[in-house]
Amino acid sequence: TPKTAYVDFFKVMKLKLFPLGIVAFPSKFVPLHIFEERYKKLINECIDQNSEFGVVYQDTNGLADVGCTVTVTKLLNKYPDGRMDIITQGKKIFKLKDQVVIDDISIGDVNILPEIKPLPSEIFDPLKEKYLKLLIILGLKENINRHLAKNTTFELLEMIELSPKFELELISINSENKRAEILNQFFNSLLNQSSQFNSNERFQS
Repeated sequence: TPKTAYVDFFKVMKLKLFPLGIVAFPSKFVPLHIFEERYKKLINECIDQNSEFGVVYQDTNGLADVGCTVTVTKLLNKYPDGRMDIITQGKKIFKLKDQVVIDDISIGDVNILPEIKPLPSEIFDPLKEKYLKLLIILGLKENINRHLAKNTTFELLEMIELSPKFELELISINSENKRAEILNQFFNSLLNQSSQFNSNERFQS
């Protein structure tokens, strides 16, 4: 039945978590400096096995109930004491249902959400056009073809510096269409205020 298919699709899986004061989302590059022994072990394991771990936003209120899987895309530096500088990239959004701590690492019971499907061009293209206008205002005219090829809302956040609260709101929304509506309002606001920004600054929420 459709109900069974839905339950199977959202089957709970185990995922090792890295609580941080930042929000990851699909396509976002997240640089990390790894210095705690427990996370050195986690990152080495993920590099060796080409596996993912979960980044979950954490503040004084505790852990968010939504996060994003990431993979290590680049090992920038590895120091004699085992510390590392790495680049990770967001992959899939998940809902955090529960967690336990084993060997100082949080292991979450998570539901991986469906892959984001591109919106119809009549909805997405006007949004992308506004994004490209913002990039031009920022003075970014190189690699324009790379930006033209983007086809999800999260990809349109590159070079736009957002608050963790806003990023958390965006990954908590299950609808790509609703996310596009919010970004449309946000981009309109930035374009209306563009005279307040210097060309060498990032836009901020």
